[in-house]
Amino acid sequence: MDEHTISFVGTSATDFATECGITMHNFCPMNYHTWELVPEDAKTLMSEKLEVSWKIRVIANKYNFYGVCECSTHAQWKRTRGKWSEHWKKNGGKTNPQLARSKRKFDCPIQEWNHLCDYWELEKTKKYSDKMEANRAKQVISRRGSRSIANHTFQMINPETQIPPSPLEVYHKLHFNATKQGWLNENSRIEYENIIEHKQAALDELNSKGITITTTMEHQLEKEAIKSVCGRKKTIQSAWEVGVGPVLRKKDSWMKSVAESSQRDSSENESLRSSYCTRGETETG
Repeated sequence: MDEHTISFVGTSATDFATECGITMHNFCPMNYHTWELVPEDAKTLMSEKLEVSWKIRVIANKYNFYGVCECSTHAQWKRTRGKWSEHWKKNGGKTNPQLARSKRKFDCPIQEWNHLCDYWELEKTKKYSDKMEANRAKQVISRRGSRSIANHTFQMINPETQIPPSPLEVYHKLHFNATKQGWLNENSRIEYENIIEHKQAALDELNSKGITITTTMEHQLEKEAIKSVCGRKKTIQSAWEVGVGPVLRKKDSWMKSVAESSQRDSSENESLRSSYCTRGETETG
């Protein structure tokens, strides 16, 4: 387990994600539109099932295993919801909702499918979905795929020396593909060159002072160079500070304290979805 991002790496990452997916499908209801609305009993049950199947109480004591489980099952829950939503859209959900409703995703229970279709067919939901799609289209995504940055870093460790990659090597891997198009985009290439210039300037300054530069110091200089170049346009939006180093966000506070809960979804997102849930519960009642 990576101690900085509190996530599994190597083959354990795949195995744990699979186990989380199975557990989530078996014990977590999908007819809630925010993770916060999922009953705490269901979340606790999933954590208990995972703890028993993985037999890692030692990790639970060190890393708050229940927090790790909730974070992972939440990710699986969002991923499943996303796949079902995408299936609904591909079958004409926005233009022919009745047809899409009839083409239920095979792994989605019929009651939950109908509940989700009711939600997706709302005008507010459609407008919000269009807005999010437009925002995602503007984003430039690194080529890390579904593998976490911590896992990419783990896979890049030298098998003979067990030396981890430098931050600059990780940045290069996530933004350059030698077998295909090369750099992810022109901006990535320019940023990489600027990062090297910033690093070299810092090295020259230390050398002029007669300071011996260690590997640890060099890695830190690379982190600072990447932050200096990339941080001008980007903000800390994930557990990886401007693409170079692990940090704890406010919503990752469960990593530090069991008593603190993870940050909720944005107020707009929560308001949109909870309003429908409240209406649905009222009608059901």
